[in-house]
Amino acid sequence: MSERRVSLTPRLAVAAEQLRGSCVVADIGCDHGRLAIALIQRQCCERVIAVDVSAPSLEKAKRLIDYVGLSHTIVTRLGDGFSALAPGECDAVAILGLGGVLITEILARGLNGAKKAVLQPMRGQAALRRYLYENAYHILNDRIVRESRRYYQVITVEQGTTKQPLPAGWPEDCFDLGFVAWQQRDPLFPELARKLLTQYEKQLAGAWGSAREPILAKKAEQIRSIV
Repeated sequence: MSERRVSLTPRLAVAAEQLRGSCVVADIGCDHGRLAIALIQRQCCERVIAVDVSAPSLEKAKRLIDYVGLSHTIVTRLGDGFSALAPGECDAVAILGLGGVLITEILARGLNGAKKAVLQPMRGQAALRRYLYENAYHILNDRIVRESRRYYQVITVEQGTTKQPLPAGWPEDCFDLGFVAWQQRDPLFPELARKLLTQYEKQLAGAWGSAREPILAKKAEQIRSIV
């Protein structure tokens, strides 16, 4: 059983490291269960509660958990977000592979007693960061991961009491990129910034005279100032 170790994609591996040192992790939207298993196998935490709103996905996770022999340390639950958890039941939360807007909806009730959450939006990164900033979540770590020619952003947060200060000179209302990733000098930050700038400039070239033009021009100027 001990040899049946699961491998992780780069983005999941980064998320697992951010959860190291936790006691009980709730993996919300656990899907195939690979992260939950790896957290135990890599000794990142003691127990995992694997939650998914999809019964077929949860059944798939159960089979893999049974196969590697970890059903005694990983509990599976069918449910939507924190509804499957009792308050304070976990001290860390993983919400990976969902849209940024959906993640904000899950976080709308707070962290349910958890000390931190590791988030990895597939899209809607700006919407998620804006929500975190406006609702006094503090970003502890912001990692950029390149995987299969795509950039993923893994954000670790805790609930604060006041808004997290933006660094001096950071463009106002700019949430496409993480200011903490910039402060931490993430090696992939320049690449992601230039990629976003190219995308906005292309969109802007086809939006002259439209209602989108000033919005895209502002976004492009914000990213340009960062670059």
